[in-house]
Amino acid sequence: MSERQKNRAIEIHDSVLDALSLENGDAVLHFSHLYIHETEGVPGVDAGTGWSQQGKLTIDDAMVDGSISELPRDLWDGHVAMGGTISDNMIPVPLDYVGRIELRLEAWGAVSEVVSFTGTGAKLELIGKAEYVEEFKP
Repeated sequence: MSERQKNRAIEIHDSVLDALSLENGDAVLHFSHLYIHETEGVPGVDAGTGWSQQGKLTIDDAMVDGSISELPRDLWDGHVAMGGTISDNMIPVPLDYVGRIELRLEAWGAVSEVVSFTGTGAKLELIGKAEYVEEFKP
């Protein structure tokens, strides 16, 4: 019997953004901690496991609205819109998308700050080895 395919997604609200730069018109976001939910069902909804991993998300031809004044910052909320679908608080893994994309991140702290990106595509690169965090139970 073969092992069932695991579905994975980043939960924005448990992740940490530690660097943000613009390179040749692209927005490059580095995360020191991405909380990745892995499940046989629907990430963020069904039981599974939680993992921590570093990552880099590049938004092609990015337009940026808003800012986050200090990094690193814990993220509180957000969403990604692509292909006519809006995913609240979730970023799919893997992600290598060509087409209009919108990403909104809200940082947690003494003052809540929001930064939004629109672009023509996005690519997520996971860095290093994922570390087990916990069992996820809805």
